[in-house]
Amino acid sequence: MAEQFRNAWQLGWLRFTGNGKLPALLLAALLFLWLSGSWKRHRAFFCYAAVSTFLCMVPVTAVILMRYQTRFYDYEWIWSMVPMTAAAAWGATEFLAPRHNALSSSRTGKNLPVLLLLMAVLALCGGPWRSGVDAKAQRERRDQAEKALSLVTESGDEEICLWAPKEILESARRQSGSPRLLYGRNLWEEALNAYSYDTCSEEIRELYLWMENVQREGTAQVDDGEGGERLIAGEDCLRTALGAGANRILLPERIDGETVEALAQPLHLTVSRAGGYYLLTK
Repeated sequence: MAEQFRNAWQLGWLRFTGNGKLPALLLAALLFLWLSGSWKRHRAFFCYAAVSTFLCMVPVTAVILMRYQTRFYDYEWIWSMVPMTAAAAWGATEFLAPRHNALSSSRTGKNLPVLLLLMAVLALCGGPWRSGVDAKAQRERRDQAEKALSLVTESGDEEICLWAPKEILESARRQSGSPRLLYGRNLWEEALNAYSYDTCSEEIRELYLWMENVQREGTAQVDDGEGGERLIAGEDCLRTALGAGANRILLPERIDGETVEALAQPLHLTVSRAGGYYLLTK
């Protein structure tokens, strides 16, 4: 439950509002409609928009809504219940109408607090000071992944079953239908499982968690993603991957070479370098 609260706030609302101005415009529109009294002419619509927005913003009710959707969807999907565009458009229309123009010379002093509140609401989301997507870094990571993948596919004539970080797996699927992948993007895009009960096993999920944590943290032992109650050991993951059919394993360079050798030696795996990754082969 604590993990869901964290997702609803840190990975939900904060990330959702960081992607654009529309949530802030919605809040600004609701605030203006309330302060100006315009909401009384469309009381039912305003009340529904305000209540649904409140339910999606507060972590407690957001978690309830996410659980109601059986956790197949990301936090952003619960906002489908909010008439965001319609409410923002209504508020903007009322704001720009002559009889509600907050910038009118005869009402400037009276509406100054309203304008300050609207500016404060707009500051909740987005902004020119927030960095966007780093296209250069993305291109470098993609080039590195493609280089490592080309070295993997050249390392033998047998059918390849690959286990690697997700950017490598994504690159492999973009380029061709081979090599065969140990798992696909259903693990990092859970919405793909929305209408399927045939999901990956817990062992495969642990392999994904371990690999992505190695990529991020550079450690060979990671928690199980359920509050850290159990550590997932690297040697156990390698043994599970080999048992599942993997014969090519790419480990990120963030993990040190001695650790890689210590993991590979008991399983009789050969270690080499492939771009910015360690390549382990049977």
